[in-house]
Amino acid sequence: MPPRLTAQDFDQEVLILFDAYVHGNLDRRGFLAQAQKFAKAGMTAAGLLAALSPDFAAGQQVAQDDARLKIERLSYPSPAGTGNVKGYLVRPASAGTTKLPAVLVIHENRGLNPHIEDIARRLALDGFMAFAPDALTSAGGYPGDEEKAVAAFASLDQAKAREDFVAAARWLKARNDASGKLGVVGFCYGGGIVHLLTTRLPDLNAAVSFYGNTPAPAEAAKVKTPLLVQQADVDERNNAAWPAYEAALKAAGVKLAVYRYPGTQHGFNNDTTPRYDAAAAKLAWERTMAFLKVNLQASPATTASPNTSPVVRLRGTLQSVTQGSVTLKTRSGEVIELALPASLIVNEVYPIELADIKVGSFVGVGGLPQADGSQRAIAVTVFPESARGTGEGYRPFDLMPQSTMTNATVADLAATPDGRTLQLKYKGGQKTIVVPPGTPIVTFKPANRSLLVSGASVSLTAQTLDGTPTVQRINAGRNGFALPY
Repeated sequence: MPPRLTAQDFDQEVLILFDAYVHGNLDRRGFLAQAQKFAKAGMTAAGLLAALSPDFAAGQQVAQDDARLKIERLSYPSPAGTGNVKGYLVRPASAGTTKLPAVLVIHENRGLNPHIEDIARRLALDGFMAFAPDALTSAGGYPGDEEKAVAAFASLDQAKAREDFVAAARWLKARNDASGKLGVVGFCYGGGIVHLLTTRLPDLNAAVSFYGNTPAPAEAAKVKTPLLVQQADVDERNNAAWPAYEAALKAAGVKLAVYRYPGTQHGFNNDTTPRYDAAAAKLAWERTMAFLKVNLQASPATTASPNTSPVVRLRGTLQSVTQGSVTLKTRSGEVIELALPASLIVNEVYPIELADIKVGSFVGVGGLPQADGSQRAIAVTVFPESARGTGEGYRPFDLMPQSTMTNATVADLAATPDGRTLQLKYKGGQKTIVVPPGTPIVTFKPANRSLLVSGASVSLTAQTLDGTPTVQRINAGRNGFALPY
């Protein structure tokens, strides 16, 4: 299979023409006429257009039939919009009826295509309930063809389409299986709708806009939502208006984080086209997930009182430590100050050998699914006997896309050319785990606050108590040992 093309394989003017084409400012005939001068041997203008167009199979990260997910196609009412709108709802299958933080996913200007559905599935694997509406519902829905989708999108009543997204947010937040915490993430057109929603819905808890256009600066005073803005470098159409809106947001006291990714094109997070930038997209998505988790407090269910929130897991490096607080730089680059309560639990995580895993050991394995149904271990924790049974079961894990966690007893093990194979059993199921050579193997033991020093690698759980983010439990490495997860 030939390597996938990237933006570097195209003349910048061709990329600008393609951007105009996908946003409806240039029709197919106009693109082909202007791109003809860039055609080379073996690549016609039509070939350039085909090469730049989405390949949904190549970009899929989570299978449509992933057994870890519960997926529904359903409708919600939009009385001020188009009346009734269809969408794509995804939850972790293991969550059952647990109330989860919700994320509204807003598509580009082509409707609910396979890429946006994949984004929703990625969010669900990280513990969210994700819902992606289709603004093309009133035009018959996403047609399965990007060119037809752009044409259908141009026919929409945009005022009603905007109301459809406002209605979606309200409907999602009010669901019985939602925790009441609501975030929104959108791309291109959807990034612009994210900004709109922050001016319409003051109770939004988090908003992430990928290369979206912005409202008039006067609208910024209405924004009460923490906002993360992800910008492409080569995107004059959107970037030109940003400085004025950014100044207005700051004047209004909005909690704001802005990142512009050097050398990237508009659409750099969309992994179905050559404009995709893998390194920038990875970093932007890590920042997105950290931001959503901090602001939505995503985790398996806990019932919150009016003065508390559910628990969130954070990973990173301690920047500073005082008697009553720590400053954490997360793995995605966010800097967060957290209080340390008197009841803080501290554990030291330290490395052991693969041979220390025995039949009968109770382990936690972070893994990735393999084609044969087994899991390839990312790291293994051998629990001390006092912690046997902790978190027993199999579930999605928030370390990376598609990662899982299996906490179970080792029923059997065998050495293989690929390392070691573990047969794990837990209540209601079993898993086969392949542990490759070099996989981090760790355990932990009780420690005290002397382990918490600047530069320490940590993984912690935190909860907002009376408005203050507060650490509950912290695992740390000693003398520079980096925690695997």
